[in-house]
Amino acid sequence: MTATYLYNLSTSNGIVPCNWVRLNIDGVTGEIYVADSSERLVRVFNEAGMETYTFTDNGEYVVVDMVALENGDLILLSNPGIKGARYSLIRANFRGEFQAAIPLSGIPEDFGEFSPTQLTQHKGVLYLVDRQAMKVLAVTPDGACTASYQLGKMLGLTDSQIRDSGLGGFSVDDRGNMLFTLPVDFKAYVMAPDRTMKTFGSRGSSPGKFNIVSGIVADSRGTIFVLDTLRSVVMIFNSDFSFVTEFGFRGYGPGNLVIPADLFQDKTGRIYVTQGANRGVSVYKISYN
Repeated sequence: MTATYLYNLSTSNGIVPCNWVRLNIDGVTGEIYVADSSERLVRVFNEAGMETYTFTDNGEYVVVDMVALENGDLILLSNPGIKGARYSLIRANFRGEFQAAIPLSGIPEDFGEFSPTQLTQHKGVLYLVDRQAMKVLAVTPDGACTASYQLGKMLGLTDSQIRDSGLGGFSVDDRGNMLFTLPVDFKAYVMAPDRTMKTFGSRGSSPGKFNIVSGIVADSRGTIFVLDTLRSVVMIFNSDFSFVTEFGFRGYGPGNLVIPADLFQDKTGRIYVTQGANRGVSVYKISYN
């Protein structure tokens, strides 16, 4: 298996400089939505990685993440990140124009301090993720809560350990498995829909070892990609959690990474890596030998 650097998300003037943004890739159109909450801006790119459109929050909400629905509408996650200011879900059209606030219902009482900064979806279910509290809510597009997960508690962590830990990365694969990483224990986890959990990874700085792990995604073959922020590499593991290879590496050359933070994957299997230092989003093609 090999990874080939393709390009960074760009405009006609060059690479779009941005830091640690959130991505959502429309499974129907292939369009890439990039939420940059620091700029209060959402950028839209075509499948070739060229910017085609942007929209702002008009000062009405702070978009930290979003998903694209099959009908073309967007659901935006707004979270001002200010104590006392509550998060919200907003339905918008494909241009980001406000359509309606989505009322949330059935939220468990122990999710009162819940403050999600990540939104993802799988087969019509929306997952709101509070990485710091290690909590996940599953809701319908109409806002009805269908399930809740306290991942820290499920791992037996104390409240203090949860506060000191937090999730490094989180995603849901095609099978409905939740994948997440815990930087403090140098582990990656795969939780099946029946809530059984598997883990892999060990501390170290050599290839295949974990230092500060962050983003994690899996493809349709069960191949798992894990990002190590400190080592600036994307590690590839097969479905048995055996290390295969890694790519990226710290540096400023084409395809190198600087303070990478998160991973995303489109329907063609391309891997998108967000990073700091205004390096934007790097895109790689994965080839299976």
